[in-house]
Amino acid sequence: MSTEGGRVRTGALSGERRQVTALFYDIVGSTAWLHQLDPEEFGDMQRTLHNETTALIRKNDGYLEWLQGDGGCAFFGFPQPSEDAAECAVASALEIVERCEWLAQHFGSSLKIRVGVATGLVVVADASNTKLPRQTEVIGIAPALAARIQSEAAPNSVAVADATYRLTRGAFEFEEIGFRELKGFGEPVALWRPIARRQRTDRFSAYRRASAPLVGRDEELELCQRRWTRAIDGNGQLVFLHGDAGIGKSRLVTELRGDLAKQGVDTLVFQCQPRGNTEPLHPFLEPIRQAVAEAAKDDDPDRDAAIRFLRSLGSDVGELNAEIVAFLLTGKARGLSGETWQVDLSDEEIRERAVEAMLAVLTSSSASGPVFMVIEDLHWADTLTKALVAMLPGWIESKPVLAIATSREVIDPELLGDPNVLAMALSGLTAQATSELIERIWEMTPPDGLAAFVYDKSDGVPLFAEQLALLLRERANVSVQDRAGWEAPLREGRILNLQDLIAARLAGLGQLKRVAQIASVLGREFGRKLLVALLEPEPLPAPLDEVIETLIQAGILRRISTGATIRFRHVLIQEAAYDSLLKSERREIHGRIVRLIQSGSVSSLPDEIMAWHFEQAGQPLEAARHAIQAAEACSIRSAMHEADRLLDFAEKQLTQVRKSGDANDLLLRLLAVRGPVAAGQFGRGSQQARSIYERGVSLCAEREDEDRAKWFPLYWGWWFTAPDYETQRVRSDILVRDLKDSADPEVRLQSLHCAWATNEDAGLHSHCLKCVEDGLKLYDENRARFSRGRYGGHDAKVCALGERAFSLWFMGDDAGSSESIDAAKQWAEHINHLNSVLHALEFEIELNHYRNDYGGVIAVADRIGELALGAPGVLAKAALFRAWAHGLSGDPAGGLMEFEAGLARQQEIATPEGVPIYEGMRAQLFERAGQIDEALSILDNSIAASIRSGQVYWLAELLRQRALLRRARHEPEGAVALDLSRALEAATDQGAVALVSRVRLDLKRLGLRALPPDRHADRPSGT
Repeated sequence: MSTEGGRVRTGALSGERRQVTALFYDIVGSTAWLHQLDPEEFGDMQRTLHNETTALIRKNDGYLEWLQGDGGCAFFGFPQPSEDAAECAVASALEIVERCEWLAQHFGSSLKIRVGVATGLVVVADASNTKLPRQTEVIGIAPALAARIQSEAAPNSVAVADATYRLTRGAFEFEEIGFRELKGFGEPVALWRPIARRQRTDRFSAYRRASAPLVGRDEELELCQRRWTRAIDGNGQLVFLHGDAGIGKSRLVTELRGDLAKQGVDTLVFQCQPRGNTEPLHPFLEPIRQAVAEAAKDDDPDRDAAIRFLRSLGSDVGELNAEIVAFLLTGKARGLSGETWQVDLSDEEIRERAVEAMLAVLTSSSASGPVFMVIEDLHWADTLTKALVAMLPGWIESKPVLAIATSREVIDPELLGDPNVLAMALSGLTAQATSELIERIWEMTPPDGLAAFVYDKSDGVPLFAEQLALLLRERANVSVQDRAGWEAPLREGRILNLQDLIAARLAGLGQLKRVAQIASVLGREFGRKLLVALLEPEPLPAPLDEVIETLIQAGILRRISTGATIRFRHVLIQEAAYDSLLKSERREIHGRIVRLIQSGSVSSLPDEIMAWHFEQAGQPLEAARHAIQAAEACSIRSAMHEADRLLDFAEKQLTQVRKSGDANDLLLRLLAVRGPVAAGQFGRGSQQARSIYERGVSLCAEREDEDRAKWFPLYWGWWFTAPDYETQRVRSDILVRDLKDSADPEVRLQSLHCAWATNEDAGLHSHCLKCVEDGLKLYDENRARFSRGRYGGHDAKVCALGERAFSLWFMGDDAGSSESIDAAKQWAEHINHLNSVLHALEFEIELNHYRNDYGGVIAVADRIGELALGAPGVLAKAALFRAWAHGLSGDPAGGLMEFEAGLARQQEIATPEGVPIYEGMRAQLFERAGQIDEALSILDNSIAASIRSGQVYWLAELLRQRALLRRARHEPEGAVALDLSRALEAATDQGAVALVSRVRLDLKRLGLRALPPDRHADRPSGT
């Protein structure tokens, strides 16, 4: 990028983006006229028309771009911006039609014309250093649209596009033409026909939006001060301020801060960021990071430094809270093995504890005095920040804390139920309040009528009124004392709305505008060091600190904290500065930012911010890499919504990259992160989760030379989300076979994790116990904290102990089974991992079912219901067992209805490992409800499915159930004996002593003998 005279040139074009209205006109039937008239006569008529239209366009401040044959093109709002460009264009168009009608009478002909008008954002590009014929180009949709729609106008009429209509409907009467299909435009375009000008009115009055009655701020400020009085008495308060951008939320907070500062009260300010809202609790983390860095005198403090600082805040923080917040500050998605903190952040309980830990830190100083806390722009908050705000009223109810949260959005009514919560909607300023504002800004007695002028123009929006007053003070001649003189700067600056006004204010900064533009690429908030590095190649009109101070005095920037961090005074100012840059310039500046960070010249930014900078710099591969890293960090903190959004962004970036090894690796890494996210959001057996893993394994298969252990998380998910047991069994064999020699002990452990579950389902209980024994030897507690988020969402040791409890029970060791399930629950509690606690409870509830312990099943189901709000698959499973227990212990009809509804839900979101159990329970419920035939049909189907799939661990019990039902129906003893004999053989083959005992007791009770194996040779294979 080069500079000439302070102007930046990027490539071949340089210029600005602005709103322009284009006008196209064309003579109707010009070819026919050439056949009817002598060329000289037609040329005279055409020339006269062009001369007349040119004069009319210029009279209305338009710019004639070109004439060609029987038509022409003009722009309004170019080359000089104009407040009423659209209105001038429509007026010109109507006058052109009138003039054409007059010329037709003059020439004694039926001369007619069509005119099209369209408004839109264009790039006004300087092409003086190119070989193009014109020195400037107007690039955008508006000119092309105007050219297309003129052909849709009736002869001697005007057609305008929707944007022009909306800008001018207060000044002209219109009739609707309707939607038209236009060449080159994918969607139908709405068109309107202007008829005549309305009685002239102030333009801003014509288009002002509807708003609530205008009120001042005294009442709101008094309400906040009352809430402060309650807070300092130990009754903490939360106030929500909501209203449109620029309505004065921050101004009200600033006034309150000033009042409290006089009382010696400091304010804690936390800013939600539009690009930052995927980092959990991001508004609070950055200020804490800065405080830790200052305390440690280290720009990049480590975790121990963070803990020391947090512990120094007071006893309310505590060791565990310090550990949690330090993890949020410094924890990464990878390399967690060195952590000593035993809390995993991948479940709802830990999310709550993270929020509680942050609240403890934020309110720690309330032990020594009242605290005023501000959370700005809640509409950009991440999910954990929203959860923190929801928890805030209860947390501070007995603390001397006043918290104010500002938002553009209406506050969720669910947040307003507590008595210590107040919501206030801010509307526009009154005329009197606007007058007082003008007096403060003008710094002298303002001219009569100026306040009324600003009030009319600003529609009561404080930021608009303030910026307009500043513009007039800077640009209007001091001798100007009337409305016409105040209108002039607005016409020159094409002031249409608040954004236009801010853009005009920026344009009035001269060379300082360039600093504001470059700073805007960094975002709403930025550090001085990074700005200095970014501005290094730029010529500055003064030392940077003087420039920054001037921008602060101009109301563009303000300092925060110790002065090292700077913020745009309002996000609309930052957006206006950013939007005023050409896209090519933005890309170059974003590229400069990432080069500075990559070179180590400045500190790195959060991964999500880096992803955005890389995207804007045109580097999609690196954008995807940082987005995936940010998603990993969100995932381990259970911010699944934010992780999902980042992964969508990353995948979109990867579609723009040519296939390569790096791109393929990133896509596989993306899928490895996305699998657990989808399982957490939709259920581990959901189609969303299953399709992600199938896609990942398919991509791995295309890379035959790749070490499969590298992408084991994908293979694990592929096994875990298999649609049926037979598929899962085949996949399990592949995993164990392909990975048994892996050098990674965690990969070997997790392949055994697959194997012990599959062996238990196959009734191979001795093999299951051997896999458990081998797996537990490989288990490492530190590795497990990272692995459990990837492999099923639960701890491998908890799973191993639970499966061992199953196999021991089947093999007749009931005491050993109880000991093992107790060990599973204890270990889950020890590691403090909710999903693993739930997994242990899943084992326990199924064991209680094996034992026909209805009360035990209901107790565990209730416990799961208390814990599993964020685990839909576990809730569905618990609901099935609870329905079964209720049905068999007293309410058969209700239990059956509840079970059927739960089964439909469970089949949508969960994996199929428990199907034989569920079908057995279902048959029992139908039997208790008196529907024996239905129960037998269920058992027939489930027995056949078990034999077909190989998922036979419950087959003996299903056969035994069917035998007893046949007995109840008085079927021949041979049929009953056959089912019991097959059940006995299946249980014996599996070493399932508990089931063998049940069958033998039934044989004895019924006075039947087991048939020898050759007597039931007709049984289906596998039993």
